[in-house]
Amino acid sequence: MPTRNRYVILLVLFALAIYLFARHANNIFVEEQHLLFTASGLLEIEMKRRVDLLTRARAAVRDYNALEEKIQTHLVELNAMKTPPGNNKMRLEKSNPIFELLSEFDALKENYPALKSKGPYVALMEDMQASGFRIINAKTAYNIKVNEFNTLLNVFPYKLFARPLGFHAHPFQEGVGEKYLRNEK
Repeated sequence: MPTRNRYVILLVLFALAIYLFARHANNIFVEEQHLLFTASGLLEIEMKRRVDLLTRARAAVRDYNALEEKIQTHLVELNAMKTPPGNNKMRLEKSNPIFELLSEFDALKENYPALKSKGPYVALMEDMQASGFRIINAKTAYNIKVNEFNTLLNVFPYKLFARPLGFHAHPFQEGVGEKYLRNEK
C-alpha cells in the first residue's frame, strides 16, 4: 500500500508539473504573440501613412497641373493681345503694359526648371523616401517578431503545448526582394 501511495503522489506531482509548465508556456506564447501583433499594427500604420502620402501627392500634382493649365491659357491670351490693331504708335502705347507682363512671364519661364525642382517638390520627394524607409524598418521589425514567435512554437518543450493551446505559425511579410531571390515573378 505505501508504494501505491508513492506512485499516486508522483503521478499527481508529475501532472501538476505538466499543468504548471503548460500555463507558463501559454503565458510566453501570449506575450510573444502580443509583441507580434504590435509589430504588425505598426507595419499597417506605416503602410496607411504611405497611402495617405501618395493620395496627397496625387492631389497636389492634379492641382499643380490645373494651375499650370490656367497659366498657359493666360499666356496664350496675352500673346494674342501682343499685337493690337492700328498704326505703330497706337500699338506701342497699348502694348507697353502687355510687353512688361510678357517679359515677366518670360523671366519666369527661364527659371521654371529651377522653380519646379525646389521647395514643395523636394519636400514631397523626401517625405516619400522617408516613408519607404519607415515601411522597410516596420517590415523588418515584424519579420523579426514572426521569426522569434515561430521559433518558439518549434522549440522543445514548447512545441508540445503550442497546438493544443491554439497557437500557430505566422507568415512573414514579403517584399519584392524575397520573390526575386526565389526566382518568382
